[in-house]
Amino acid sequence: MLEHRQQVVIMGTFRFPEGDAAAARVLGIGKTLRQSGYEVHFAGWEENGRPEDRCDEGKFSYQGFYYSSQNQFRLKRLNPISRLLKYLTMGVGAIGWLRRYSDENKIDAVISYHGGVIYLSLLKFFCWKRNIKLIADCTEWYDPDSLPGGKWGIAAMESELRMRLINPWIGQIISISRLLRGVYERKGCHVLLVPPTVDLADSKWVAEPTQGEREKKIAPRLRLVYAGVPGKKDVLRAVLLSLDALCKEGFQISLDLVGPSEAEVLTTVNGDRELLHRLRGRVFFHGRIAQSKVPALLRQADFSILFRPQRRSSHAGFSTKLVESLAAGVPIIANSIGDVPVYINDGIEGILVIDEAYESVIAGLRRALALDGKKLFEMREAAKRCASQNFHYEVYRDDLRKFIEDCQ
Repeated sequence: MLEHRQQVVIMGTFRFPEGDAAAARVLGIGKTLRQSGYEVHFAGWEENGRPEDRCDEGKFSYQGFYYSSQNQFRLKRLNPISRLLKYLTMGVGAIGWLRRYSDENKIDAVISYHGGVIYLSLLKFFCWKRNIKLIADCTEWYDPDSLPGGKWGIAAMESELRMRLINPWIGQIISISRLLRGVYERKGCHVLLVPPTVDLADSKWVAEPTQGEREKKIAPRLRLVYAGVPGKKDVLRAVLLSLDALCKEGFQISLDLVGPSEAEVLTTVNGDRELLHRLRGRVFFHGRIAQSKVPALLRQADFSILFRPQRRSSHAGFSTKLVESLAAGVPIIANSIGDVPVYINDGIEGILVIDEAYESVIAGLRRALALDGKKLFEMREAAKRCASQNFHYEVYRDDLRKFIEDCQ
């Protein structure tokens, strides 16, 4: 362990402590750092700290971490020019906070979760001037057509500039995937691969399967769950079409959707209201629920589903949903893309199919329908082992400590 508690500030485009998947990402890194002997302070860009986290002297604390909300995301009620300027300079105010904070506290390292070009450039200069190590946490490489304005829009151009020039200039990268690790290693950066992590000792993950779950036989009933907001990242249309076909064949199969509204799902199926009407009683919309309640709902399912299109973002990113499913002891049905096959062995921790096409999805569901209760229980146990071996935050303690010690 370290002889004294050095301090790391984690800041950037996340809503701490439970506002988005990015918050879960940095919380896992924070717990790993704390286990390594560091003191960690979070400075997310959410508007305010939560009332239930308020403690003495007006500070906010969550799971033993102090955090300071930076209120950098607000773009409402601005005219188009002001919105553009605010977008380009987002995060600059957080550097002002960091300057004041470092005047009163010795900071040894800053980890920035994403952020724009101007913000990162100013942060790089600030850290260089104060002899603070700067590390970029890189978790996505967006496809230009998924960003506002498309390929030639400001968002896409700034994203490419950050990924291709700013991050290599920073030179010290925590990557979420093997693709991103390879990109920055080839550019001569100091890189550490850390996938999304969870705290398996947290009470929300420790519940054991009931006796009914242990003895349950799937066929002919199969309960699926999807937790997240699909947007352009995940493919739900092929899943819903497969459910429709299997239900017509007489199989009892259902899907719990945690996150997306019916209107959002309707968009993913090109406005096919008849399809959703036929699936009434088979597809259940739970809406957005508290992150702490997601594991309990996951555990009720036989499988979670995750199908992503063949895009750069699918290979560069890493789904938090996959990690949460395994942590809850729920095997996954997914297409073999990005780092998914690194952790999911077909027929052990889940079922892998070739791609996200309808024919592949329905074939995967048919395989799931053919399983008996004994095999399902074995897969649930394998899922939990996979999570323990690869995604528990303590797994990366020594590697992360050495990585930061070696940073300049």
